[in-house]
Amino acid sequence: MEDYFDTLTDNQKTLFLSIANFAFNLGYKVKKDKTSALGYTFTNNKIKKTILRFTSQQGKPILKLKFFASSSYSVFFQNLIRFTIEEYDYKYTGCYGCGKCDGTEGYQYQYLDGREYFRCGLELIEIFDVENVPLEEFLLLFKKQHEYYLPGNK
Repeated sequence: MEDYFDTLTDNQKTLFLSIANFAFNLGYKVKKDKTSALGYTFTNNKIKKTILRFTSQQGKPILKLKFFASSSYSVFFQNLIRFTIEEYDYKYTGCYGCGKCDGTEGYQYQYLDGREYFRCGLELIEIFDVENVPLEEFLLLFKKQHEYYLPGNK
């Protein structure tokens, strides 16, 4: 992953290294993505789902995380859900009906005016604002999602 870390600032390196080490301690391995963008996906033999990815867009680092297993999270993570919903003009909301879950594996977001949207949890949520990631909460959400997918925990 040296090629990825070479693109990061010192503060970003500290953050990404902390996340990577946490993942390694949970039994994850890293695999370079076969895409034009520089990125790495973390995999775990016990879990057949992708929960964490380091990637980039236009040379800027991006974290991608799946964290629907947590029922509550800070405004930072709530805003990520809102941004993801709004990014595609509300087109990719609701259950896709793919049959991979019972329609509950995803994120709920409620606007102040009462509108409520569900975002499918199959895809990872992009975190562009890596400078302000609340690391402790990030690790907690990652661990909770990891535990959710462990065999026998659903």
